[in-house]
Amino acid sequence: MLTSRLVVVTEVADSESASGRKWVPRGPPDDLVKAILEAGAWEGGIHTLEGLSETAFLRPDGTLATSAGFDRSTGYYLAPGCAFLHVPDAPTQTDAAAALLELEEVFVDFPHVSRSHRMVPIAAILTLLARPGLMGNNVPAFVLDAATRGTGKSLQSDAVAIVGTGRASSKMSWPPDPAELEKVLGAFALQGAALVNFDNVASGFGGASLDKCLTAGGRVSLRVLGKTEAPDLPWRAIVIASGNNVVLVGDMSRRALVSRVESPLENPEDRTDFQHPDLLAWVTEHRARLVRAALTILRGFVVAGRPSQGLRAWGSFEAWSALVPAALVWAGGADLMACRPEVSGTIEPEKAALLAVLADWPRLTAGEPTTAKRVIDALYPADRMRGGAPDGFEDLRGAIEEITNAKPGFPPTPKSFGRFLNKIRGRVANGQRVAGRSDRNGISSWWVESADFAGRSVADRPVAS
Repeated sequence: MLTSRLVVVTEVADSESASGRKWVPRGPPDDLVKAILEAGAWEGGIHTLEGLSETAFLRPDGTLATSAGFDRSTGYYLAPGCAFLHVPDAPTQTDAAAALLELEEVFVDFPHVSRSHRMVPIAAILTLLARPGLMGNNVPAFVLDAATRGTGKSLQSDAVAIVGTGRASSKMSWPPDPAELEKVLGAFALQGAALVNFDNVASGFGGASLDKCLTAGGRVSLRVLGKTEAPDLPWRAIVIASGNNVVLVGDMSRRALVSRVESPLENPEDRTDFQHPDLLAWVTEHRARLVRAALTILRGFVVAGRPSQGLRAWGSFEAWSALVPAALVWAGGADLMACRPEVSGTIEPEKAALLAVLADWPRLTAGEPTTAKRVIDALYPADRMRGGAPDGFEDLRGAIEEITNAKPGFPPTPKSFGRFLNKIRGRVANGQRVAGRSDRNGISSWWVESADFAGRSVADRPVAS
């Protein structure tokens, strides 16, 4: 009774130090914390904290949260990291166009292959400021790709982070092991991180746990370090990855935007003709103006009624794509949806291997169901071991070696190839698909068939020729 009464009447505040000259933080009393935890629910008093932001942000209703303190509509606590400049309540399209030019100045020194590619890091900034208003909705990953080192991939990600969060983000090496990746993501979820930055991605970018985070709708089950269970965790972060010639694996090609820079210089790290030689210092100095520019675009688009810009639909990211890409086009920007790998024509290794199997399998197997081992034996005949592929099957062999991580010119194990066939089974491309069945001994046979015949018995299906 006494503890509960203490919770009702006590306010947690800073206490004056013994010197009386300054205020220092003090933790709440243990009894207070214990009582809060034991109560479970507090009507009209204590609210669920969804996240912390040091930057003004967009609410779900399209208004802006600019006042310090708890924002009831989002569950976010706003602790401003700088003085914010006033954003008009009803910015015009002309205001938004001017604001976009301000944001483009951040990336003026980077040799993006097109203006659409320059829109990608700008979209990442807008996404950071719109994230609280997109609660329960998915946002894609942002990949900053380059042809060679020294072109500023990491610098771009730092600029995005400073504008969107107030500080350069901590960079994380890409963990190649799926179990380690899941624990890394779990740690970020526990921290309530606003931004996850994977720097210098050297191996394939993607994985089941990251796919899950990007499309989980705000909550995700992840294993965390030191725990055997996979708790249900809130996912608030946006993901940025940078690297040279980043390869997207698995479903990541449908969950990411790729911005590419290509320098015309042999040694881009020796370049000196920058408009902003110390970009991060410039961004930090002008952060308040840049935040205002980003919020002006978002708010102006909302006030205008969120007019359709005729952009391509993006499954799993409907709410985000109806806001951020559309707002940028409305403000006079280029269509960044052209930077989706599946739209731009970029093919990840798994898709390339699938296409090679569909194209070459019928010729290699004479149109008959066969095992993974027999296909490997046909592609790597004993009399040509470590030599070139049989005539006409170079693409198939190369694709299989890449997708199974086999050494070039060396056969993968039938087991690893069989796992790949099982993974792509039923996936349709060019009107065809891979199908398979197992006999009573568990030995699998595979064939290529027309997608129109999915579901029929093997005897009823014409084999693709």
